[in-house]
Amino acid sequence: MLKVHIAKSRPHCVINVDFQCAGGQLAALTGPSGAGKTTIIRALAGLEKPDSGQIRLGNVTWFDSAEKKWVPARKRKLGYVFQEHTLFPHLTVEKNVAFSCGDETRVRELLEILGIAHLARKMTHMISGGERQRAALAQALASAPRVLLLDEPFSALDTATRARLREELKRLKKHLDIPIIFVTHDLAEARFLADSMINLALQIPAAQQSVQTAEPLSAASAFSPAHIVFNQT
Repeated sequence: MLKVHIAKSRPHCVINVDFQCAGGQLAALTGPSGAGKTTIIRALAGLEKPDSGQIRLGNVTWFDSAEKKWVPARKRKLGYVFQEHTLFPHLTVEKNVAFSCGDETRVRELLEILGIAHLARKMTHMISGGERQRAALAQALASAPRVLLLDEPFSALDTATRARLREELKRLKKHLDIPIIFVTHDLAEARFLADSMINLALQIPAAQQSVQTAEPLSAASAFSPAHIVFNQT
């Protein structure tokens, strides 16, 4: 079980979240631009330190402000897929996946599961955007991560490809016994994929509120403070 209770102040927003995600489940982070979705996922990855709180995976503490504990990214054993794929352009699809895994059987298995086994010997510039994101997901899973972080991985794809990859991710999560944290602006996408959903408000720092209240927030920012919105059964 991944348990997250963190707070962080940014120049234009305040982040304060408290949620958990079990193995084999997907928690979606949604909310307006600037609300802190990527900051939260970077904190989980060990790339950005919160101001206070705790991050725990099972009995292992990754961050605890009271105990001054901070586990760096390289020791968290995470899979991380970004908006834009991070594949190596000079390697084939198969070698990209194998880069983080020495087990050839596991590499072949992941290529099969994600439907790109026939592209194994292709260079990454020779395949489509959707196929590159499948390869990036396979690469992230190849090292057998403890947690999978997905930061708007489908946002740059066309509608049809995005819909196909949603279906594949929903199918795949049932076979993964790890927590999956998924960042998206798309509420319909979040509802389709998520076992739980965390809506983030655009919370203005107190020092700026007297200035900000002169101009009302847009409808897109009218989210309630961060909380668990639903749990599917």
